[in-house]
Amino acid sequence: MTFAITGANGFLGVHIIHHLLNQGHQVRAIIRPRASLSEFELVSGWYTMDEATKSNLSWHECELYDVVGLEDVIQGCNYVIHLAGVISYLQKDLERMITVNQEYTANVINVAKDVGVIKLLYCSSIAAISKSTKGDLIVEDTEWDNEIAHSNYGYTKYLGECELWRAKEEGLSTIAINPGIILGYGNWNKGSNKLFKNAATGFPFYSNGETGWVGVQDVARIVEQLCLSDISGERFILVSENKSFKDVAFNMSTSLGRKNPSIEIKGILYRLVYLIVSLKEFLGLGGMLSKETVRASVAVNSFSSTKIKDVLKFDFESINRVINSACEEYKKSPPA
Repeated sequence: MTFAITGANGFLGVHIIHHLLNQGHQVRAIIRPRASLSEFELVSGWYTMDEATKSNLSWHECELYDVVGLEDVIQGCNYVIHLAGVISYLQKDLERMITVNQEYTANVINVAKDVGVIKLLYCSSIAAISKSTKGDLIVEDTEWDNEIAHSNYGYTKYLGECELWRAKEEGLSTIAINPGIILGYGNWNKGSNKLFKNAATGFPFYSNGETGWVGVQDVARIVEQLCLSDISGERFILVSENKSFKDVAFNMSTSLGRKNPSIEIKGILYRLVYLIVSLKEFLGLGGMLSKETVRASVAVNSFSSTKIKDVLKFDFESINRVINSACEEYKKSPPA
């Protein structure tokens, strides 16, 4: 089968590419013009692949506002995996996220429908699901509630899902996945894998907030299985385990042979950090932290992955094992 993948040079994209190639598929990887392939090259060393298998991959430069260019790339593909998006928790990036996460998603979906692909899979996020105010386990059919606080990122991914369900009503076979925080070997200078770098450099702070986590290779396997299945019009939470940020940080530091963080973000320290981050945002300064990420670090949310386990009979790799495996590779060849 032939798969077209947007956002193909990102952390999740490069792992999905390698998985699909090793399963005998052809892949058309869609990236922005002059986009870096450094993460792809980094992760390639983690996979065993012969030259014949590699030849089934082709790279295509195309902006997602270029509908004609998208048609040229996607025409003749069996499946589209839409990963491209902007992740930010800064207020100043809201307009850009709406453009990319909603409007460009609509472009990809419309082209996929027009050229007649078998199915389009959209990578959303657990951030796009309304959290329970009562602490209940969060499931796929939880209704979006505008009265509950959401991150701007979660809101724009929800808007992307709305475009997906609109296309479903118009006849396109669709699937949405809502992964938790994705971990694995990749560029630890960006995204969720910055947590590995924090552990390696002795970052002293931790929090006791809880959320859902999943290994990148599990996501790649599920993506292929859902595309090739007869399942359509569904969304699936992809979470291996619900764990605290503390547990994850301690596991990482132990696996990397570093000292565990020792300062919990709570009470006066939490209020001080929140004040400093708020001031930085007001001044238009970026950075890894934002008011939204600081709040999320102490929030407790638990997600159910029962649906995907039942439908695919899927067994997730434990997060400890995911972390340990990635740390072994980080120790051998840490990203620059």
